[in-house]
Amino acid sequence: MGCAVGPPEPVPEPVPHWISRSDAELQSALTQACEASQVSQAPILLEFSAPWCIDCRKLEALEEEASLAGEYERWERLRIDVGRFDRHEALREAFGVYAIAHWVALDPTQGCSSSAERWTRLKQSTIEIETGSLGPRTADDLVRWLQEARGQR
Repeated sequence: MGCAVGPPEPVPEPVPHWISRSDAELQSALTQACEASQVSQAPILLEFSAPWCIDCRKLEALEEEASLAGEYERWERLRIDVGRFDRHEALREAFGVYAIAHWVALDPTQGCSSSAERWTRLKQSTIEIETGSLGPRTADDLVRWLQEARGQR
C-alpha cells in the first residue's frame, strides 16, 4: 500500500496574529464580531495588543495551553493592534486602555448598530504576565478571568 497519488492538498494561509487595521476596518471587524456574537451567544473579547509588546507575545504563547484554548472557543475574539499607541485612539480612550496587553470582555446586548463603547462591559484588565503584576499571569488565571467575565452575562 502506498500514498494516494494526486495534487497536494492546499495549505491554508496563516492568519497573522496582529492585523494592522484602519479605524474603518476595525469598525467593520467590530460589527462582524458583534454579529457572530449574536449568532453564537458568545461574549466578545477585545484584545488590545501590539507585536512589540512582551506581555502580548507571552499571552499569545499561552494560547497553546489546552485549558485556555478550550475557553477561547466560548468567545468571539478580536485582537486590536494599537501600534505604538498611535492607532485606534478613540476606542482606546473609550475603554481606558493606557497599557497593553489589555482585555475588555463585552456583551453586545444592545445590538450591533450601537458602537462597541456602548456594549455591556463585563470585565476588563491589563495583563502583565512578564513585565509586572497586573492581571492574570498563568493560563489557569486567564481561564478563571474569562469564566468570571462570562458569568457576568
